[in-house]
Amino acid sequence: MKKIIKDFATVPRPILFLIAAVFCIQLIDASSFILFNYYLKDLGYTDKGIANLTAFRYGAIVLFAFPFGLYIKGKNLVPFFKVGSLLTPTITLLIMLCLALDYKAVVPILMFLFGASLILLKVTALPFIILNTPKKHHSEAITLYFQVFSLTAFVAGSSNYLFTSWLPDFFTEDKMLILFGLLGYLSFYFVLKINLTENVSTPIPLRDFAQAYDWRKILWACFPNLIIATGAGLTIPFMNLFFMNVHGVDSQYFSLYGAGSFVLVTIVMLFVPYIRRRFGYHVLIVGFQLAAIVALFVMASTEWYAHWHWAAAIAIAAFLVRQPLMNIASPAVSELTLYYVGEKNQEMIGALNASIWSGSWFFSSIIFGVLRANEVAYVHIFLLTVGLYIIATIIYFFLIKSYYQKNLNP
Repeated sequence: MKKIIKDFATVPRPILFLIAAVFCIQLIDASSFILFNYYLKDLGYTDKGIANLTAFRYGAIVLFAFPFGLYIKGKNLVPFFKVGSLLTPTITLLIMLCLALDYKAVVPILMFLFGASLILLKVTALPFIILNTPKKHHSEAITLYFQVFSLTAFVAGSSNYLFTSWLPDFFTEDKMLILFGLLGYLSFYFVLKINLTENVSTPIPLRDFAQAYDWRKILWACFPNLIIATGAGLTIPFMNLFFMNVHGVDSQYFSLYGAGSFVLVTIVMLFVPYIRRRFGYHVLIVGFQLAAIVALFVMASTEWYAHWHWAAAIAIAAFLVRQPLMNIASPAVSELTLYYVGEKNQEMIGALNASIWSGSWFFSSIIFGVLRANEVAYVHIFLLTVGLYIIATIIYFFLIKSYYQKNLNP
């Protein structure tokens, strides 16, 4: 354990400041994941209405991530961090203001702008980390970056549970969302502390982009991610709706369970570099994802017997197990794909992955809304995710096999 912690201490300070900045922005995203749908329900939004708003957010990333990935090739990335760290919390607070004042017609536009602002950090962060971290420390740096997503979910969930238990009449969902929006401005402070001469990628003229990239490698690496993202988009943004409508779990307790699950994620992720070096990508990606798929199936299936008094407990237990199992593969998948496509393709794979996740969640949100409007049960929607995850995991098996055969990083 001491060696693991010592290895993480070797991550360069500028990367740590970037991760701290992403942490502050991700607090907004994590609190939105836990609380925003509950708040919209209180305002009278239907499942379809919530799904449509979610689609606006991801639609922006679909439109802008790919051209943005082309644009940043060969450029310094810190200026984009600065703009994103100010823009994202500002738009968050504007969304909350418009909802409070019942200016609902403006909210879809702001959701679209919110998605666009996230591109400034989410597309640029991983290429920056790869370019400015010694290769021998890539696993630790990427793992720390992905720890942000679990740690912010823990902070947002536990804070909401504690504050609503302390002063439930004051700390409502909207107040907590505003609080995390304000905390997002701290990201600008950490971005200002990133002081280094950036290593930048080799610029590629826009007119040559079709020939300059290894598109076959890029598309092969992106394909399983597309399938995973499509399945995730049918499930993850609407997990709280499942627990609320099927098992009667309110926002306070969902926050607690979400926080608990991400404590497990944080602990397990500490061992990602060790597992990767000791057992390889097959165990880390394929093995853990298969176990996570089983847990998701168990969680979804509880809708079939939701009337039994212990069904909610089984769903919660499966949820707590699924989160670390699925999340542990994320940094390994990112590391694998970045190595697989090579240095000159890394900004492009970052942009495409952002587009893929957001595009898939955009269309998945619309599909979810249509299915729920036609009263399709959550369990049947989530089983679509299970099927897509299985297909993607099989593809990852062959991608990893190809990677090792080519001895890109034996």
